Formats: sequence, C-alpha cells, structure tokens
Amino acid sequence: MSTFYLLPPRPVLGRCLADAFIELIPGLDWTARESVELADLFAEALARRPDAYAVYREELPDGEEPGQALMHGYGADVGDDVVELRAGIRPGALRARRWRVGGHKFPESFLVGGRG
Repeated sequence: MSTFYLLPPRPVLGRCLADAFIELIPGLDWTARESVELADLFAEALARRPDAYAVYREELPDGEEPGQALMHGYGADVGDDVVELRAGIRPGALRARRWRVGGHKFPESFLVGGRG
C-alpha cells in the first residue's frame, strides 16, 4: 500500500513552513522564492519514504475528484492512503486530513502548527 501526500500549492505550503521556522527562530525571514524552495525540499523529503508520493494539488486536473486524479495520473490504487494538507485559518497553520483512495475517510482531521 502506498501513501500519497496531497500538498497545497507550493507558495502556500512554503509560506506555512517558513512561518513555522520563523516561530522557532525569531528574526529569520524567507523570501517568496525561498519559501517555494522550502516547500519543494519538504516534498522531496516526503517522497524519499518507501511507497510515498508527494503531489501538489495544482498538479491535479481541475474538476476531477482527487482520489480519481491520483489513480489516473499518479498510479494510486483503491485503498492507498492519502494525507491531504491544506492551509489553516491561522498564519502558518496546516490542516491535515487522512483518507483512502476509493472513499474511506478517517475520523481524524487535525491542525498542525500556526501562530495564534
């Protein structure tokens, strides 16, 4: 079984990660370009895990259900895990939701990081 990490657009993910680092290291600042590079490094690290694939949401076709798009374009199978990250309400916050390709939703949805 594979795990697909469905990530928000690079600039959004990069800003969230940069904000988290700013919280840890006051005075550190990231340009927009550096934030996008940070997002790509994060995605590369995820993809190094066995049977793991990082996919940015903007790479999925418009109008297609994400599970179907992962099956059609990325080789996902029914039952594969998906960890979907979305920007949260607070700056730097990410909301994670876990589900399986083919429809099974897990009950947990949790907030990761953020200021406030």
